[in-house]
Amino acid sequence: MIRKFFITAAFIFLLLSSLWSETIWSDDFEIISSWLLSGEFQMDAPQGLGGEHGNPDPSVAYGGTKVLGVDLTGSGSFPGDYENNLGNREYTAISPPIDCSSFLDVQLSFMRWLNVEQPAYDHAYIDVSNDDGTTWLEIWTNTSVITNNSWNQATYDISSIADLQSNVRIRFSIGSTDGSWQYSGWNIDDLLISGVEAVFGAIEGNIVDATNNDPISFAQVMSSFGNTISDEDGYFLLTDIPYGNQSISVTALGYLAYTQDNIMVLENDTTYVLCELVPDPDLPPEPQNLEAFVFNGNNVHLTWEEPNYTRDILLAYNVYRNGIIIQSVLEEEYFDLNMINGQYHYFVTAVYDTGESAASDPVSVLINVTDIGNEEIQEAMLLSCFPNPFNPQTTITFFTAENAENAELVIYNIKGQKVKTLKTFPNEGLGTREVVWDGKDSNGNRVSSGIYFYKFKTGDFQRVRKMLLLK
Repeated sequence: MIRKFFITAAFIFLLLSSLWSETIWSDDFEIISSWLLSGEFQMDAPQGLGGEHGNPDPSVAYGGTKVLGVDLTGSGSFPGDYENNLGNREYTAISPPIDCSSFLDVQLSFMRWLNVEQPAYDHAYIDVSNDDGTTWLEIWTNTSVITNNSWNQATYDISSIADLQSNVRIRFSIGSTDGSWQYSGWNIDDLLISGVEAVFGAIEGNIVDATNNDPISFAQVMSSFGNTISDEDGYFLLTDIPYGNQSISVTALGYLAYTQDNIMVLENDTTYVLCELVPDPDLPPEPQNLEAFVFNGNNVHLTWEEPNYTRDILLAYNVYRNGIIIQSVLEEEYFDLNMINGQYHYFVTAVYDTGESAASDPVSVLINVTDIGNEEIQEAMLLSCFPNPFNPQTTITFFTAENAENAELVIYNIKGQKVKTLKTFPNEGLGTREVVWDGKDSNGNRVSSGIYFYKFKTGDFQRVRKMLLLK
């Protein structure tokens, strides 16, 4: 009987990965290295201490003379064992940062001798960080009592956290513990981080409307190894994508989310895909008649009209520049100030209680100035705040002219009552200013959610805008 076997390139890669695995970093604990130790963690020769319950520490290291472990030399109230009533992860041993940026299929392995009571009472953990210890992800904790009386190898797949990351740390910990029954805790030797050296290719493609094949610009293209945005022709390119089967997801305003799996990326090659997005039939209406005006050389004033009638509740507008959201506003206008030379594409969406609309028709402007003087923009300022809606605080931005005098920035509630004077000044000269409102009144009390107004006044000029505090 003849059997046929069909083996994909991706399968071969996985099959041979163990043969290609390389050591990224290792520690046998014979030389004191830059581990961060707290509580009763030590690097020293084990002495077979502890074991009031379970088994004691080993009397010899697995290799060499030293290990990483808890109370190896009998320094605590229960020599060789961890203490009572420890807090969550109170004893920790944190590795130095490990550079895994050129590796895939990253694995953690070490020789383990561990004794810990069942997790109803005591806990041991292994956590991994890929941002130099700022955040941690738990990869193991004891689910039962553990009583090792010999060295055994432990191996954990940490690829989802550590692959292609440059600041990986490993953390061993003990705690919390209850008020009785002490165990000897962690003993660790010959720790090894290994992986397969990565090879890379690229994914390129076009994003089009499935109903008419029109290109979709400013679509967000996301992968596990990088993101990009489609250009005006719907084209995108993702580089430095690891060899093997990969996937991408695409989101675009007005369209259903799209995912493409099983994209075979080859070494030093580019794989092409065509992404056909289906329009979302349930979107509420978008803003109308977006227009852009350039004034004073490098400032843009956007205006638009409310969407056509809808039964949904309109909350705000999102303003996008070159496909990236830059502001949420409540009015039908926005000022984009102090732009550098270049081509800018804008569109606006409406935000409802049911979600975000499709994009308005886009508009484009070209900023191309060689010299911008300090001519007066206007008697006082341009005014906006971000975020809006906000919680718990927002930043109010305003522009003052050189001759702005006796200016003030004041918050009012929907009844017209003054909530707080944020800023008063006689004359600060030409420039853009920012003031943060923390959602508190003049007495330091946090105000309730709802609509508020912020007014900028100088001389005979004033401008008022509204903002929405959500809780």
